[in-house]
Amino acid sequence: MKIIRLQGANEKKIISQAVRALAKGGLIVYPSETCYGLGGDAANPKAVGKILTFKSQRRPGPISIAVANLTMAKRYVKINSTAKNIYQNLLPGPITVVSFSRGKVDPRLEAKNKTLGVRIPAHPLAQELIATFGNPITATAANTSGGKTPYTIDDILGQLSAKKQNLVDYIIDAGQLPPRPPSAVVDTTLNEPTILRQGEIDLAKLGAKSVVANSPEETQKLAHHLLRKHFHILKQKALLFALQGELGAGKTQFAKGLGRALNITQPITSPTFIIAKEYPYKLDRLRGTFHHIDAWRIAGQQENLDFLIDYLQPGNVIAIEWIQKGKHFLQNLAKNQQVKIVWIDIKHLGAHRRQIRFTD
Repeated sequence: MKIIRLQGANEKKIISQAVRALAKGGLIVYPSETCYGLGGDAANPKAVGKILTFKSQRRPGPISIAVANLTMAKRYVKINSTAKNIYQNLLPGPITVVSFSRGKVDPRLEAKNKTLGVRIPAHPLAQELIATFGNPITATAANTSGGKTPYTIDDILGQLSAKKQNLVDYIIDAGQLPPRPPSAVVDTTLNEPTILRQGEIDLAKLGAKSVVANSPEETQKLAHHLLRKHFHILKQKALLFALQGELGAGKTQFAKGLGRALNITQPITSPTFIIAKEYPYKLDRLRGTFHHIDAWRIAGQQENLDFLIDYLQPGNVIAIEWIQKGKHFLQNLAKNQQVKIVWIDIKHLGAHRRQIRFTD
């Protein structure tokens, strides 16, 4: 096992040595935008076997692959229009896109239904490494199953036996990585994309109530009710609805309900691929703007949500989807009483049924 400290001057040499290790069926540890990853040639049974041994399971859950770009991804998975939108608008970044496999990687990396997760890392060294290698590598955290998420090389070595350390040929040490949650996992094989993994904000701690909506119309009606209930607040400050839930759970339906409550006649559509949309309104002698924001593409928290400060004016209504990206920033705004926040969590119960938890 060789450990090399990453420095600007030796990046090309590091990539060259890592590629040689991968080509021989070896394993490498490399930095990504989430944590340190364990990489091996995704099509090489020898490398995949080592990864399964490293992860301490005979057959773990499916293991994702990392590719350099959409063109490389198309060689290994079948990409439909939903997946293509995500690749073109949200990647590179901490999102794993699940599609049906073309059977060109070791089958042990696939799920039982022959699907395969694909990532395009945002870390520049990982991007250059994969592009130089020319083939996908595995994109699993460099820890044993259930072990500590590795943000430093010591995190990795501290949980490995000497035998498992010997499975790794090459470690790229980029220092302390920022502690970040794992990538979101999006299943694009269904009619509607579904988030299989995401962060959570525990609304139970905020004293949330819960209702079941049996249709998109009922989701909109709840939004209408909550907007009207808190409408008086808009004379003094902005009103913000913080929405979390799976892709396709009904966050945009909730936003449509807010738009209807404000008598906005324009169609309210998801702002996923442009981040924000604005809809002026006039209601009960009050004027303002409805700001509909999707934080999925926003990396980080306060540093990329500061633009919200400009929206915190009396009369303005704000709906933010994917609040996990900036929950601490929003909590600080609420603590400082700069805005009234209504927290919303939406979960699938069935084809059209949703459980909606909300603070009142």
